Amino acid sequence: MVRLPNDCLAKYIKDSGYHQLISGWYFIFVQAMSNNNQLEKDKKMENDYIVCVCGDASRAAYLIKGEKNVLFDAGMAYSADRMIENIKRELGDQPLDAVLLSHSHYDHISGVPFLRKEWPDLVVYGSAYAKRILEKLSAKKTMRELSDAAAQGAGLKKAPDYRDEDLVVDKVVKEGDVLDFGDHKITVFETPGHTKCSLSYMVDHDVVFASETVGVTTSEVYMPCYLVGYQMSLDAVEKLRRAGAKRIFITHVGILTPEDAGTALLPGLKKEEFSTDRVWDYLEAGLKRTKDEIVEIIKKYPTEEERLKVMLATYHKGVKQEEQPDFAFLLNAAATLKVVERECMNEKEESSHEYHCGSR
Repeated sequence: MVRLPNDCLAKYIKDSGYHQLISGWYFIFVQAMSNNNQLEKDKKMENDYIVCVCGDASRAAYLIKGEKNVLFDAGMAYSADRMIENIKRELGDQPLDAVLLSHSHYDHISGVPFLRKEWPDLVVYGSAYAKRILEKLSAKKTMRELSDAAAQGAGLKKAPDYRDEDLVVDKVVKEGDVLDFGDHKITVFETPGHTKCSLSYMVDHDVVFASETVGVTTSEVYMPCYLVGYQMSLDAVEKLRRAGAKRIFITHVGILTPEDAGTALLPGLKKEEFSTDRVWDYLEAGLKRTKDEIVEIIKKYPTEEERLKVMLATYHKGVKQEEQPDFAFLLNAAATLKVVERECMNEKEESSHEYHCGSR
């Protein structure tokens, strides 16, 4: 029998007003790289100015080196010590100057207090919505509970303690802001869809760090991540495509390269066909295909339990439990089902239905 697990915690999160944290379970137990191709990519990126410094295998902390050193997302609390070691290895005596938050899920931000302890002058950037969430006592409480759960999944008793007042957004950024970090200028894009607070960032015109809104390419399956908005996610892909970056960074994956074509990260795409446009095409197609598939799942299966069982078999095949346990996927899947049902299955107004389903 498939059930939405941890019902009490899910209800608590909803009642606390911090329901966006649900998908923070997304990569709780990620302990190993999903494929050898990713390991090879890390080796090739060692000479790049962008380096993965995450303390675990969730790939939720990337260092952008330059005159000012900037971290994209801050990983999880239980592995923050290893993340800091990795950052120090890259920077030596140089400081870490800033953190750019993609969204407010705990697996992307709970390393912030430990970074502040190491670098007191650190400035954390995020959206206004993320700032409001992190000011809620209920959110802080839930953040600790999820951090402890992640630590337990890694074989620890609990996550290390930290001061709640250190887990905050210092500077709010919005669409079109350009952050000057000396030799790097970073442009901010609002890309809601995964969460209401999701942001993407473009470093110069070289790399765009796409938020989880565009989806995650892993384990030979495009995994839909639109937990608050499907059309928002399509709009985000188009917005980031128009930004014109030379390279694309996918959250929890890294920078996609021609070597990824034809692998588990970009199946069906040949190496000689690789381009940023083709990657955006792949992400857009993944959004539309999964929406159509989920509409059919909702039509065919009357209960949430049946729908979740099919979602699990369709989008979670080949994913190891230590990478993402079934219950974590099911929490996300339940939110995605609600989004598709709300946006794409309202037949009261045909024109509205067509717009919401991405058929303009």
